Amino acid sequence: MNLERNKISEPDEATGRRGRPVQTRREPLADEKIKLAWLVLLTALAMTVLEGAFRKWVFPQGGAVKYLLYFSKDIIFATILFLPKRSQPSLALESFSNCLLPGCVLIGLGAIASCQHGFNPVGSILTIRALIVLPVIAWLVVPRLAGLPLRWVAGLLTVFVLLNFALGMEQNRLPKDHWLNHYADAEMEVVELESGVRATGTFAYIAGLGVISTVGIWAGLALMSVARSQWQRLWGWVALVAGFGCGLASISRAPIVIAAAMVAGWLVSFRDSVSLLIRGLVMGLVCLGLAFVLGLAPAFSHLWQGLEERANQGSDSFNQRAFGSFGETLVALQAAPFGNGFGTEQIGGQYYATGAAGFNHFESTLPRLVMETGLLGLIGYFVVAAGVIMALQTAKLGASPGAKSALLATQLFLGVMLSMGGVIFNHTAADFVWIIFAAVLAGVGNGESRNLESRKQRPDL
Repeated sequence: MNLERNKISEPDEATGRRGRPVQTRREPLADEKIKLAWLVLLTALAMTVLEGAFRKWVFPQGGAVKYLLYFSKDIIFATILFLPKRSQPSLALESFSNCLLPGCVLIGLGAIASCQHGFNPVGSILTIRALIVLPVIAWLVVPRLAGLPLRWVAGLLTVFVLLNFALGMEQNRLPKDHWLNHYADAEMEVVELESGVRATGTFAYIAGLGVISTVGIWAGLALMSVARSQWQRLWGWVALVAGFGCGLASISRAPIVIAAAMVAGWLVSFRDSVSLLIRGLVMGLVCLGLAFVLGLAPAFSHLWQGLEERANQGSDSFNQRAFGSFGETLVALQAAPFGNGFGTEQIGGQYYATGAAGFNHFESTLPRLVMETGLLGLIGYFVVAAGVIMALQTAKLGASPGAKSALLATQLFLGVMLSMGGVIFNHTAADFVWIIFAAVLAGVGNGESRNLESRKQRPDL
């Protein structure tokens, strides 16, 4: 019996002996469809970065066009569902589904209970999108993206992070009334300090540049994890430097702290691969040398001064910013254990209801979620978030050392974004989280399923 399906052995050119089994050629149509799925996913990522630029600078008075652009990345991401599956669900994906389904049920029950106290139709659409629609799409598209080269995803994001870093530095130096410093909502006042303007990059508001800072750190760590050459490691360091720069340009403390924590946590993955770590550090020194040659040191110093200025002016301490949301969550649970109105905490919902964009009760993610869906919705969200981390942990079974490092970097990134990154109330963060999650499971998260399939085909193992 032929134990290796769809494989043939070719003779070695030097010895004439049979060598390793090699894969037969795929059908051209199948190759085109899988590459189309990859292209669609990369396009969705591109629109996640650029839709804010279109809304600010191309269609500032676009009306319905602006709303279409707002959901454009979701629509593109969802079109992958119309393409055929290329693989069977992996153990990692099954692990995620075991948490996704009950989590969505709890969120739905919490939303229904909260509706008894109030309902905002626009805000509810945004909340359902972030809590249910995007996670379900991510779950369904993974088998359609089988074999996605993770280097493509990280490399493309590096380009966009570098673009936003360069743009952010320029915005920081320009006057706040310059057209490059416009927000998507022209009525919102641009924030300016003595050191310069709080930059937005291509995004609609300040928060977007902070989010892509963290995305850039993930891209750099992932690229160095799966790199096949020193040039790819150098590109990974470029992503790290640009990601750090985006955080400074947004004049926000959170991205800088998160970046340091992610890098420190990721280094643990190299405890058994010291040689790979050393090669990565060598390219890091090369990257820093290039940064000095290009004259970036004064620019970073200037941006750092702006960060210190804002930190000194702020009335809240680091502990309040980092851990204050947990105390606020308890306050919200005491005030509204069954929610206080579904959709009422979304800024878009507030704008629809009052004509002014702003926070309703809290700024932090978790207490706002409690006000939206109560205790049931909060538990459901934690269940889904736990499923994400567990799926990536399951994907490490049978994975190569580089893939394990990429999966750890993704766990760090998603853990931060799901707990502190405002995924529910930041439309840009939500798309980054679920598109990257799908890309990682499709690219490096199927090792355990391939091992399982080989065991099924060879029962003697």
